[in-house]
Amino acid sequence: MIPNFITFYKKYRIAAFLAIVFISSILTSSLIRNVIDISLPEMIVGLGAISMTITWNMMRDGRGYFIYSIFTLRFYDKPEVHEKFTENIKFGGLAKIYYRPFYSSLLTLVAVVICCTLIWLCGPALRYWLIAFAGVVVMPAIIMHQSRMAMPYNMLYALQQLTSQDKQPVKARYLPSYITEDLLLSLVVNFALVLPVAAKPAFSLSEGYGNPAFIVAFIILMTIVMLFMFCFALRQRRYILLGELLNGDINDRFASTSPWSFTCKLTTVGRLMFWLFLTAVWSIIICLLFSATQGEPNFALLYVCSLLPLIAVYCVERHQTLYTNFREAQEMKTQYASLRDTLGKTSR
Repeated sequence: MIPNFITFYKKYRIAAFLAIVFISSILTSSLIRNVIDISLPEMIVGLGAISMTITWNMMRDGRGYFIYSIFTLRFYDKPEVHEKFTENIKFGGLAKIYYRPFYSSLLTLVAVVICCTLIWLCGPALRYWLIAFAGVVVMPAIIMHQSRMAMPYNMLYALQQLTSQDKQPVKARYLPSYITEDLLLSLVVNFALVLPVAAKPAFSLSEGYGNPAFIVAFIILMTIVMLFMFCFALRQRRYILLGELLNGDINDRFASTSPWSFTCKLTTVGRLMFWLFLTAVWSIIICLLFSATQGEPNFALLYVCSLLPLIAVYCVERHQTLYTNFREAQEMKTQYASLRDTLGKTSR
């Protein structure tokens, strides 16, 4: 039985909220562990990066997911029910803050600044506990509020695209732009959470890059970073890509290049273990290379240079994931078109 919109949306909100809490909790715990004696700017940058990237992804993917859901009858209601949820909704103007990723992310950042300022005013005794509370409860609640405000706009847009004979023209996007966008969002969080570890004693460069204790700590850091980047590269978008295919946001030329054959030969776990091993070896090599230089020790420079191969791995894995998702979306679109034509013939 096809659920109505309210039932569908309740399930969607619960699933989305649990995913947001999970991701935000993990990243916030990293912020708390990595930053010693956190300052107000560090708090704003850390929580802001986490919240803005999650909001951006929610807003960006929301429209495609609603198009997929409405086109494929994930829920069904009478037209008057749809009108109830979308009445008085108009695109453009100040309404952009509710459904455009950029403006929604800025609004989330404003909320983060206010929240961090209040935490700072409460004093150092409870500061880290309040940061944890903000990352696990407050920020996810704000992001879900943003999602709820965007819902009628996404729904109205999807209904217009479904019922209109002349669809609104959209500029097609391609796989490299998606990979670039995901990479930039990943790096924003990466730098905000990792660079502050330079202040921790384990990452002190007072004895140089070649200090064995520093090298061990750096290996552990880089393998953790590789693990996080690998996991984020595997995030699935097949149903969102199907919605974007149905809407024309992407077309059959979306993925013109096949993935690297190596990523198809090994299992996901096998590739992860291989990348982690290479990351550990690379961390040792680059520390020794930097120790041979005569310049002033600089953790940020070392980390950025060390991150370059990991960025390449992320792009390779993200390409593999999105390419596979796109092929699955194409197959589902073909099945959808066939079923639609069959139902159209039987209803005549």
